[in-house]
Amino acid sequence: MKHILIVGRNGVGKSTLIRALLDEIPLSKYGVITKKEAAYDDGFCPVYIHLYGAEKRYTSENRIGLCREGKSVAFPEVFDRFSDSMRFPSDGVIVFDELGFLETDAGRFTAAVMETLDRAPFVIAAVRDKDTPFLRAVRSHPRSVVYQIDEQNRDVLRENLIRQLSERQES
Repeated sequence: MKHILIVGRNGVGKSTLIRALLDEIPLSKYGVITKKEAAYDDGFCPVYIHLYGAEKRYTSENRIGLCREGKSVAFPEVFDRFSDSMRFPSDGVIVFDELGFLETDAGRFTAAVMETLDRAPFVIAAVRDKDTPFLRAVRSHPRSVVYQIDEQNRDVLRENLIRQLSERQES
């Protein structure tokens, strides 16, 4: 089964589409979720990483970066510490929501993502449309199919991918 990579810019509906797809899959779900929170007084929005399905924490232990229009600060050491918890069972679907540019200097984390793409039976990922070596490697992974999403195609894309998932489960 090919991995599904949903690629698009920020705010276009990648995560919403992934949630809809996961609702259609009767498998266990594992993976990582990143979440941007409301801005601090200085205008920077903290970004956190969580294991899929686990209790969400908002501390410096899982804060992977700070973002503000046109500027970001990444914490690659947090990504790399988190990579130790990315040994997922092979009985379900692995979720990466979302892979982006903050991971650029997090070697252990990016290696864990690529290893997951190599070994996992099925991955669904939201991938930013930025041009970094890591994101290019993810988008060109041979076991993956890239689906571009934008405001004009997201509803049709959702219907098409849900139909594809249903057909895979029936066969």
